[in-house]
Parts: sequence; C-alpha cells; structure tokens
Amino acid sequence: MEKVSVIIPLYNCEKFIKQTLGSVQNQTYSDWEIIVVDDASTDNSRQEVEKMAKKDNRIKLYSQPQNRGVGACRNLAIRKASGRYLAFLDSDDLWSKLKLEQQLRFMQQNDLAASHTAFAFMSEKGAVLDKGKVEVDRELGMARYMKTTQIGMSTVMIDRQKIPDLRFPEERELCEDAKAWMGLFHKGVKFGGLNEILLLYRVRENQLSGNKLHMAMNTLRRYMREDNLPAYKRLYYFLNYACNGVMKRMNKTQLPKDIIRNFNCKEL
Repeated sequence: MEKVSVIIPLYNCEKFIKQTLGSVQNQTYSDWEIIVVDDASTDNSRQEVEKMAKKDNRIKLYSQPQNRGVGACRNLAIRKASGRYLAFLDSDDLWSKLKLEQQLRFMQQNDLAASHTAFAFMSEKGAVLDKGKVEVDRELGMARYMKTTQIGMSTVMIDRQKIPDLRFPEERELCEDAKAWMGLFHKGVKFGGLNEILLLYRVRENQLSGNKLHMAMNTLRRYMREDNLPAYKRLYYFLNYACNGVMKRMNKTQLPKDIIRNFNCKEL
C-alpha cells in the first residue's frame, strides 16, 4: 500500500475539526497520516487536535508561531509529509469513508499525477443541502478549468513522484489553491476527474469564500493576469465561470441514501 498524507490547515475551527478528522479515521483505506498545521488559532482548535493525536499516532500536529494563511500552512505540511500521495482537506469539510480508496485506485489505474472528485454541500450544522452538486470532467485542462473552477480543494490528490515540487502561494488573498493549479496546468499537467461525490463542503456564514462578489472580482483579476491568453479569451472564460457558479448552486443534488450513509452527517 502507498501512504497518503492528508494535509489540513487549521484556524479557529474547534466546532468542526473533530468531525473532519473522524472522516479520515473512518476511511476504508488505512495507510494514511494526517498533517495538521495550526495557524495560531485563538480558540480551542489546537487542543481538540491534541486530544485526538494522543489516541491516534497517525495524527501529527504542527503550529505556526503567528497567523500566516492557508498557503503557508499547506507548504509546511507538505514539507513534513512522508506519503507518496498528498490529499488535501479543509478543517470543516467531510470525506466519504470511500474517498481515499476510490480516488487512489482511480489515479493508479489511469496513471494520473493529479485528480479531483465531485462534491456536494452541507449546512454549517452538518445537514446535506438539496442543491449545489458539483460534477467534474474526466480530464481537465486549463481552458476548461477557467470556465468551471470545478476543482474543490478538499477533493484534490497529488502523486508526489510525478509532481515533486508542489507549492502554494503564500500571499494573503483568496484563490491560493487556484493559483497552484494554474501553475500545474502551465507545466502541462492535467487533472483526472472522478465523478463520484466523495466530499461534503461545509457552507458557513463567515467563510472567506462566502462573499461571492468579492470572490468573483478576485477571479476576474487573476484571469486578466494570464498574459499568455488573448484578452477576449480571458473574459470569455470568466463569463463561463460566472454562469457555472450560478448553475451549480441551482442544481438539485438528489443524493442517494447509500451515498449519504458514507458520510458522518445528518440525512436529508
């Protein structure tokens, strides 16, 4: 078995981190480690992780001396990771218990360097929402990504033998993950998409990405900096992105009960 290093940046998430870690512990695939990097939390997030780490030595906790942002946390975790594969998980999201097993098999069978999966949404209290399913393409390149931004951070898995130098920007702004993926696309990497719902993304009132207009403007600015593309293409891709954002929020999820049971959450 190949070890998977699960990368989790943590900041003021004491309400959810125990359930998030539990969704990793509940995996059907057992060869994993969790690398948590606490970004100078001011609540009891770190203490919650410490309690779980005492009972499970596969959970490793590191701390930033001061708040530096998710990019810096992920980069530190990558340096500490010992697995061949990196899997990313935000500190309030939930994985299906089949996530690592199915995605790793998908990557190995298709000789992929990077992959992502479909996902759905849950409320802050953990109830599955009845709209917002995000489906993914079997093969994803830069143009299609710019139109859809379909890569959910907590769905990504990377093969370090094929991508040994993954690094996230450490500027304090939104879209650090998107910048990293765009960098891979520029190098010729394509993502493989596993169109199975293996993640529930928690929708919270105070999330950075909750400000949709701010996020859209940030995305537009990032697109307009892609100087290797004609300006009309950059604008065209952004308009597609905006339309896709509206449609995925309107899309009825209709999750089968057998999928829901693979998550530790409230049923519809």
